[in-house]
Amino acid sequence: MDIKFRRLKGTRDLMLEEIERWHWCEERWNEVLSRYGYGEIRTPVIEPAGLFLRSVGDGTDIVDKEMYSFESRGGEQLCLRPEMTASVVRAYLENGLTRQPGTVKFYYMAPMFRHDRPQAGRYRQFHQVGVEAIGSASPVLDAEVIQTAMALFDAVDARGLTVLVNSIGCPECKPGYVADLREFLEANMERIPPAFQERIAVNPLRLFDAKDDEVQNLLTEFKPITEALCPACRTHHAVVLGCLGDLGILFREEPGLVRGLDYYGRTTFEITAETGRKQSSLAGGGRYDGLIGQCGGPDTPAVGFSAGIERTLLHLADEVIDPQRSRQTQVDVYVACLDEPSQRFGLAACDLLRGFCRVEIDTTLRSMKAQAKTANLRRARILLTVGETERETGTLQLKNLDTGEQIPVERQRLLAAVREVLEG
Repeated sequence: MDIKFRRLKGTRDLMLEEIERWHWCEERWNEVLSRYGYGEIRTPVIEPAGLFLRSVGDGTDIVDKEMYSFESRGGEQLCLRPEMTASVVRAYLENGLTRQPGTVKFYYMAPMFRHDRPQAGRYRQFHQVGVEAIGSASPVLDAEVIQTAMALFDAVDARGLTVLVNSIGCPECKPGYVADLREFLEANMERIPPAFQERIAVNPLRLFDAKDDEVQNLLTEFKPITEALCPACRTHHAVVLGCLGDLGILFREEPGLVRGLDYYGRTTFEITAETGRKQSSLAGGGRYDGLIGQCGGPDTPAVGFSAGIERTLLHLADEVIDPQRSRQTQVDVYVACLDEPSQRFGLAACDLLRGFCRVEIDTTLRSMKAQAKTANLRRARILLTVGETERETGTLQLKNLDTGEQIPVERQRLLAAVREVLEG
């Protein structure tokens, strides 16, 4: 077949069994996030490019190398959103939510876009599930957000996960550490590959994200950031760790965990999968108390995380989803029709049933045997068959696919007969 158009590199088509797995996860995540007090938010895929330049940080890989940015016909600098936190903050401010009392808690399941090198679990259009909790500076909220992330993984039976936690300080203590780190790195410039040297002037903390063994070995010779925390940050961090212990969440302190985005402060965390896969990080987040002020709002504390849906499903690749818990291709009643007049008769029967259950009518004019086979593939519990005899008598043949029993049912009794089988 000569296919004229193919999907773009780094993108995917989701369908059939794979989209079934997505829906299975999404149903459980929606339930968990509702229990934790989060409401859904959906923001535009297209945003002002300056929103991410200001929030994510000029000089980051996301802004400099990965962001899909373009100029509109009206001369506006736009982009496809590369991450969701800045979009949520923009929506929070633009819709006047600063006047909302208490903590405003949002969750999302949405596509993001980055011009990254495609590899296992990483795509140029990828999807994240995440939360943003805005309005509280409490370290207890940090712990609850981490607990929420773990609850999402528990809901889909993800195993072998490790929680990594760190604190990267606040505006009172972080600048001094950054200055000392910059001085140390400049004194060891010959040990740093040229590709990473430019990060030293912009933000030397970004070298902790460098995927280079030589750089990482060098950083182990410098004091961890936790040794430079001010008393307030030390107390905050201790409460977070104490709460995680109270909740029974196993974690490991990771002094090199700084996260790659400029807006983070104090608590940072990642959740990684203990597998042999190259991409082991499934989720990450932290506190960003200064971001809302940077975007033009009042100083407002906030904390959140995002988890990669593709990476999570890759981690679950060997798990089998129970067909009885999946709804994508399953129907309750399948209607097989001998000819077109039978299809018209069967369609009216479908209309009677669809207020109660899931029904599919076959309009392919295939053999009745082939249609019955499709009913089994759809995991139907009832097969209704319609032919010339059924049309003339005003009946349908109802076969209970669990027991094999088949009986003729008058059309006016159809709903009661179907309900009896499905509820029996």
